[in-house]
Amino acid sequence: MGYQRKCGVSMSIYATLYDNRNEKAYDISEVISNLEISTKIQDDPGKCTFDLIKCDGLEFWEGATVSIVYNGVKMFRGFVFSKKRNKDVDIISVTCYDQLRYLKNKDSYVFENMTSDQIFSKICSDFVLKHRVVDKSSYICAPRSNDATILYDMIKKALDDTLINSKQWFIIRDNFGVLEHINIYSLQTGIMLGDESGITDFTYETSIDKDTYNQIKLYRDNQTSGKREIFIVNDTINGGNTIKAWGILQMYEKVDEKLNLAQIEQKARGMLSLYNNTKRSLKIEALGVPNVCAGSIFKCSIKDLGDLSINRYMLVTACTHKIGNGVHTMELETEVIING
Repeated sequence: MGYQRKCGVSMSIYATLYDNRNEKAYDISEVISNLEISTKIQDDPGKCTFDLIKCDGLEFWEGATVSIVYNGVKMFRGFVFSKKRNKDVDIISVTCYDQLRYLKNKDSYVFENMTSDQIFSKICSDFVLKHRVVDKSSYICAPRSNDATILYDMIKKALDDTLINSKQWFIIRDNFGVLEHINIYSLQTGIMLGDESGITDFTYETSIDKDTYNQIKLYRDNQTSGKREIFIVNDTINGGNTIKAWGILQMYEKVDEKLNLAQIEQKARGMLSLYNNTKRSLKIEALGVPNVCAGSIFKCSIKDLGDLSINRYMLVTACTHKIGNGVHTMELETEVIING
């Protein structure tokens, strides 16, 4: 059962809590406040926080399942990981995470002749996580041995290798209780945000301080010769303009000894193509759109960013929805994904 709050906009939240111990379901729609849902395109699980008024008969513990549906859009499904009270003991502050949280577990795996979606499916199956492959990858990742490694890092390494070597950009996300391996181009929302259509404030930054490199230096240890072999690709293949402008910004990374010279060169050139550019980030504050989350693509139109205007498709790298007191807003971190 939803409820209506009127403050310039009509909103309907349907929130449920399922007590896994006693197998009881509660409709908590009218007793939650300060609802916040955050997602990131990598590294962190989806997070949902809210305050809950303690009601007679309501009992739940860590591990309880929480679902949030807002204006008919399934925004979050996850599990209670912490509860907190202060002197007002009738208010419980609840923190939940989606299934991505379980990929923080560590284990050891050896992967050979597998794509990123196969690696994803193998790990999810072993840890009994609900999952599906929405988009398959055609790129076979290099063999890799993982010892006591975070599960998410194993998958992310496969996703990164796939992007560098094939330009196929896949992410993993939790879609209302199901982990998905999906191409970002499957996540276009069809919405437009701009300085005249929903955006209330923004911060635009250009930088070469993070994730910008114009020289890629790869190495491998040759077990037969006992020597370290070095492979370098830099911006001189493009005329050297960024080296002249920025100096040398080097990425130094070990490659698997099983890779041949052609594969190493392909990897280095792919990395240079990906990292040899100025990073342009746009942080946006806007009226909330419930189907926008990390990984979403939307059209953005802003007339004046200082050094340019923008009318392009943007990729959401981080998203936070805030819902309360009749107001729904969202904060987005974005980057350019497709020329518009």
